[in-house]
Amino acid sequence: MPRVKIKEPSSYVHQCEIKVRVTDLNYGNHLANEKVLMYAQEARVDFLDAHKMSEIDFWGTSLIQGDAAITYKSEGFLGDIIIVELGIDDVSNSSFDFVYKMTNKTKNTVLAIVKTRMVCFDYEERKVTSVPKKFKALSK
Repeated sequence: MPRVKIKEPSSYVHQCEIKVRVTDLNYGNHLANEKVLMYAQEARVDFLDAHKMSEIDFWGTSLIQGDAAITYKSEGFLGDIIIVELGIDDVSNSSFDFVYKMTNKTKNTVLAIVKTRMVCFDYEERKVTSVPKKFKALSK
């Protein structure tokens, strides 16, 4: 089976730092695989907050995660500082990708590349909605 390949965006529009905590480690004493997806969510929420938005209030609609993919590149250890860069790609009528490049600042290595497909969703109507024009303008 071929490896997952994630296309990186031409640029990243946001970044944040996360320190690896003891609760982020697994039995191998390194960053647990599921925590990488949690770090992506942390960066996404931080990006949205910087624009006075949230996953529930995304320019008049909400966001739901349609899928996720991760390619692991290196390890993270207790106390390491992880820089998470967030980019936007593949914007369609009702969905788009957030792509996250995670770099271990402490070790100067790429830790992982993550992609989450975000779908605009109306929770009251229980249906997919359009990507807001304000977000489309921001993503160009």
